[in-house]
Parts: sequence; structure tokens; C-alpha cells
Amino acid sequence: MEKFKSKKEFIFRLVLFILGMFVSCYGIAITTRSLLGTSPIVTPAYAVSLFNIPKLDFGMTTFILNVLFLLGQILILRKKFPPIQIIQLPIALATGLFVSLSMYLTQFLHAGAYWWNILLVVIGSAVLGLGIAMEIWANITYMPGDGLVNVIYEKTGWNFGKIKVSFDVTLVVIAMLLTYFGLHEIFGQCVREGTLISALTVGVFADLFLKLFKYKK
Repeated sequence: MEKFKSKKEFIFRLVLFILGMFVSCYGIAITTRSLLGTSPIVTPAYAVSLFNIPKLDFGMTTFILNVLFLLGQILILRKKFPPIQIIQLPIALATGLFVSLSMYLTQFLHAGAYWWNILLVVIGSAVLGLGIAMEIWANITYMPGDGLVNVIYEKTGWNFGKIKVSFDVTLVVIAMLLTYFGLHEIFGQCVREGTLISALTVGVFADLFLKLFKYKK
């Protein structure tokens, strides 16, 4: 997060960040509607939402997952946790609400022929990539999941890319275990080829949009 030159710039970036959050959640919803899996970062949340527990829809489980990501940062950093990063808590709440809203707004999308389902995954991944690019460009703060990856990186000094990949793989494995014990299946709506496609393409789309935005670190 950087200092802002003016109040106007801060408001602009804050609005861009919030819009980026919504766009990201909408992309996740599109991918999820394919029934070929969902984005790796939310696979555990989606798995639990499939248990049909009252009041635990996809949005609520996403909120809980993001709170756990934030708690992970606090546990790792302890007294070194920057108080300003508590802003991730309302971000976690907003993300959960945006996921619920996006699932509602994408009700018109239905899985069908396999090619159509794959197309939904690709479109969803592109939309998610756009949302992530908007969040990066806004440079307000981290999303809780990205914040946890960054904290692990700063604490260990390990390769950032490898940490990110390992983090996503861990989430997918957790989701598979949850669906196995909760739904007695490993590969179902939660983790399938769409999850792999999303994992491989979202970063590519985000990088493409950042280049279109002419983003510079």
C-alpha cells in the first residue's frame, strides 16, 4: 500500500479496488456455474457450501475462509502485524457479500454442453483476472488470501511464486478432503478440470490486463 497524493486519488483508488473485488467475485461465480470446479482460492469455501448447512451459502463460507486467512497472518506476525491491515476484515465481509450477489446475478447461466462449460470457465477466469488487475492497480491493500501468501514470503524468504502455487494446491487438497468426508466424493462440482484451467489462466489474464492498464510497480 502506498501513500496517496490527494484525497481525490485515494477515493478513486478505493472505488477501483471495490469494483475490482466485485469483478473478481463475478468471475468466480461464472466459473462456478460451469459445474467444472471453481477457482483454487475459494475451493474450500465452495466445498463447505455444498454441504447444504443452513445459512452457510457460498458467500458466507467465503467470508469465513477469508477471516481464517487474516487470522493466519496475525498468528504468523503476532506483534509485528500492522494494525492498518485489520482493514482486511471488512474486505473479507465485502467479498462474501459480493460472492453471494454474484451467484444471484449469474443464475441465468446454466451448465450444458461440455464446450459451453469450458467456455464459462475461460470467461470466468478472464473476468477474475480483470478484477485482480484492478485490485493491483488500485494498490490499497491485500486481499486476505494474498496477504497470507505475502506474510509467509516475508517471514521465510522463500520463492514467492512457489509459495503461491503451494498455497493454491494446499487449498485444493483441503477442498478435496472436505468433499470426500462431507459428500463422499473427491471430484465433483468443487474440484475438476475447471479448477486447473482457472489456476493456469487467471494469472495470465491478470498480467494481460495490467499491461493494457500500463501498470508499473
